[in-house]
Amino acid sequence: MTISRRTLVRGLGAGVLGAGPLSACTGGRRGAPPETTGPTAEALAEPDTALTLGSIGASFGRSAAFETPIGLALGQAMIDVNKRWGGLFGHEVTLLERHVMAEPGEDLTDVIAQFAEAGASTVITSIDEEALVAAIPAFVDAGIAVIDLFTSGMSVRAPEVVSSNMLTRLAPNDVALAALYAEASWAASSDDGPAPGTVALVSEDTAHGHSLHEELGRILDPDGGTVLAEHFYPAGKMGEVAPVVEKILATPPALLVVNGGPEAGPLLSALHEATLDEEGKRPTVEFARRLSPAASVDYSAAELAPESLSAATGYLPGAELTVEHVNMMLNLDADLQRTGYGYSPQAYDAAVLACLAAQDALSVDGVDIAASVARVLTGTEECTSYGDCSSILRTGVQSQDRATVSYRGRMGPLELGPAKDPRTGTLRTFSWNEANERQGAGDEDFETPA
Repeated sequence: MTISRRTLVRGLGAGVLGAGPLSACTGGRRGAPPETTGPTAEALAEPDTALTLGSIGASFGRSAAFETPIGLALGQAMIDVNKRWGGLFGHEVTLLERHVMAEPGEDLTDVIAQFAEAGASTVITSIDEEALVAAIPAFVDAGIAVIDLFTSGMSVRAPEVVSSNMLTRLAPNDVALAALYAEASWAASSDDGPAPGTVALVSEDTAHGHSLHEELGRILDPDGGTVLAEHFYPAGKMGEVAPVVEKILATPPALLVVNGGPEAGPLLSALHEATLDEEGKRPTVEFARRLSPAASVDYSAAELAPESLSAATGYLPGAELTVEHVNMMLNLDADLQRTGYGYSPQAYDAAVLACLAAQDALSVDGVDIAASVARVLTGTEECTSYGDCSSILRTGVQSQDRATVSYRGRMGPLELGPAKDPRTGTLRTFSWNEANERQGAGDEDFETPA
């Protein structure tokens, strides 16, 4: 289905202005005198229509490690919405069978067409930037809203990528991440150490990696900072680490950013050993390390040098996990206590947000849902579950009043910016002990620079 101009204007207007139902002007019977009163607002009413959702993940690349918890959280969110809280508009919400990409470059056109044919108006994605950019035209043509859990690269928001207001992202974009990394680099002490505002970047050779490199330079350069060194490698395959260590230490940076996966472990171990004094006890040069989500794993079984990650900080998007969420996930798969919960809070919340956006819009149409997602994150009445939020919205309908909600879900508070990427939100951070075991290090707020 191609989105008409009228449909796009409707979606854009609701997203920008927070508009409610369109006013309707009713004329009299043919031949009757015209009414002298002004237009009357159309009565608020829930449609007698079921909502259908789809989802797409990947079994390769940096998203592969998070596929299991994402899929489990999506399924549990649907159970909660339907069995615990009675569904939406008097119907159960349907989540179609999840499609998992098996290799890079897979064409999703037929998958999206099948979702559309099955009635899906919103699809939740956890795929990389390259796959999402390639799929956006098909989503737009089908009138399907997309809630993406995973991508941060700015290639997704390039001018030539026309998403027509249909794409919402829940993870901080590379502008926000670069700002955090730049701030960390400027915080370094200059006394006998690396120059503040200097960064070395080791990254997978992906759209996300190059986007992050570009944003780091854009933020650092005007203030006299710089990216001292960069090294890109094929996804998941860093190869020999000695040349990379040599490049980093040629001019030590205030901050090393490693944007990859668990292959970061051997690099950090070699880097740590290369900086130790002759007795092998104390580092002769010290600087902070920041690790991306896929690299923020437990390395205790990886046979790395002790304290290899003592100067490292890792992160995952979202606030500290609640006991309720952890227990929910462990009931689904006890092995997650070892492998981690990944983007499961975002997955759970994405399903809830799709339902709340439909309730807010009083529509299951993809354009309307896309326009209402931001609204249900920043409304008047704060609520923390689908049940509480939908109750507020439904009470408003019953009283013919437009209630608004501010959903504070499993991922914590989140506010979207004009492009429907997160403007403000929270990261849960990690540190590592002497044995390279990952430990929680609390929350860190982020704000995307204008």
